[in-house]
Amino acid sequence: MAKKSLLLVDDETDILDILKIPLVDMGYTVYTAENGEKALHIFREKRPPIVVTDIKMPGMDGIELLERIKREDPETEVIMITGHGDMNLAIQSLRDDATDFITKPINVTTLQTALNRADEKIAIKEKLKEYTEALETHLLEKIRLLEKAESEMKKAYAEKDALGGARFDSLFDNLPCYIYVVDRDWRLVSVNKMFRETFGENPGEYCYQILRQQDRPCQGCIVEQTLLDGKSYQSQMTLMDLSDNPINVLAWTVPIRNGSGDINQVMVMSTDTSQIDELKDSLSSLGLMVGSVSHGIKGLITGLEGGVYVLDSGFAKDDKERIREGYELVKETVDRIKKLVLDLLFYAKDKELKKEPIEILNFADDVAKVVAPKAESEGIKFVKDFDTSLGTFEVDPGMLSTALINILENAVDACIEDTAKESHEIRFSVRAEKEHVVFSIQDNGIGMDKKTKENMFSLFFSAKGKKGTGLGLFIAKKIIQEHGGIITVESTRGKGSRFEVKIPLPN
Repeated sequence: MAKKSLLLVDDETDILDILKIPLVDMGYTVYTAENGEKALHIFREKRPPIVVTDIKMPGMDGIELLERIKREDPETEVIMITGHGDMNLAIQSLRDDATDFITKPINVTTLQTALNRADEKIAIKEKLKEYTEALETHLLEKIRLLEKAESEMKKAYAEKDALGGARFDSLFDNLPCYIYVVDRDWRLVSVNKMFRETFGENPGEYCYQILRQQDRPCQGCIVEQTLLDGKSYQSQMTLMDLSDNPINVLAWTVPIRNGSGDINQVMVMSTDTSQIDELKDSLSSLGLMVGSVSHGIKGLITGLEGGVYVLDSGFAKDDKERIREGYELVKETVDRIKKLVLDLLFYAKDKELKKEPIEILNFADDVAKVVAPKAESEGIKFVKDFDTSLGTFEVDPGMLSTALINILENAVDACIEDTAKESHEIRFSVRAEKEHVVFSIQDNGIGMDKKTKENMFSLFFSAKGKKGTGLGLFIAKKIIQEHGGIITVESTRGKGSRFEVKIPLPN
């Protein structure tokens, strides 16, 4: 294992000598510098992944050193050392992407904790790089596989008579991907062995019914595009296997021409991209930890700083109203920090669903009981519209209720924010629809603009300003998808929103 290294910067040489001892004991190779100029020179020569620097130094101070290091290598983790009177500078350094700050006199345990956090971030970023490279490799392998299959099948079709039926069928059957041929009516003409084992043998059936469980051709279908212009197309899509499990695939089309040169069929070759999607999930998790979390926390620090400033000025002037205002700002920010931490813990916890049979009506009523009192306390009419004929479904009640409560609380906030209407209503309805139970949450609140609709499920996107963490709907969608469900949204700015959640019923 390579030895870790860091650069220690302080204009007091005694501090450099004292701190170097425990740092070496922790396993670091320690480079030292007495000023910012020398530190920058050593950094450029040695490229240590961690820099620990004092803020107040003659000449180039710690803030300037931080800015210059980050310009040259944004991945470097920089820990700031500050005196008790330099808190504003410490907060400024966090805004400039410092990893952490510690105060003088320096406690070795506190320093080690900060270094451990820096090491963890470095390890996460290295893992992120590995995942990215692996993702690219897997994707290239899948594309090469399809290109090879396309080449072989084109050659086989061209030499079909010379090959003989048995040899052609053997080649068609044994290629390591899902292959099916459809005609101009989207009917399956032939399929290979791997396709039959996963999706069944359904000659004459419509491909969109067998593979997508739809009653009409897919919008933007690549088969249709190939039939129109004779070109090959590729697309990522989700197919449903014999057990109704979704399979994410990369699909590639090849035109098949008859004796007259007209395109009368299309061959589709698809390869499973599950490994790639798993890597994408890992990248999302790591991206959350490395980028989005720091962005969210910086905003909270700014809010907390503002509240403390108002509080301090209130005490200095003996202004009770200003003290109250500062206290409310601090209290609000602390509540946001608490919610952020709980949301992060909920998201980061990799836990399996604990499904159990649940009475749908009882479940929906329990969800309503959580949110209805809050809505009614704000003067919002809360309407329950439940189909009484509903039976049971198998879900993780704790997880799914968290998702629905999140959506309902957003509806309450949307109504509170809307000052243009005299009265507001939230309608929470539950009904059965074919093989799904459908939860609908409709409000006549503020509604969403185009940007909000496009980004509402993104990490740390929030339309609530200081009140939101930007994790609620992201987590809600994740839970719904883990149940095999889907979530759709309709919203018009100024009129309101309607969320619909479909959860599969047991067979």
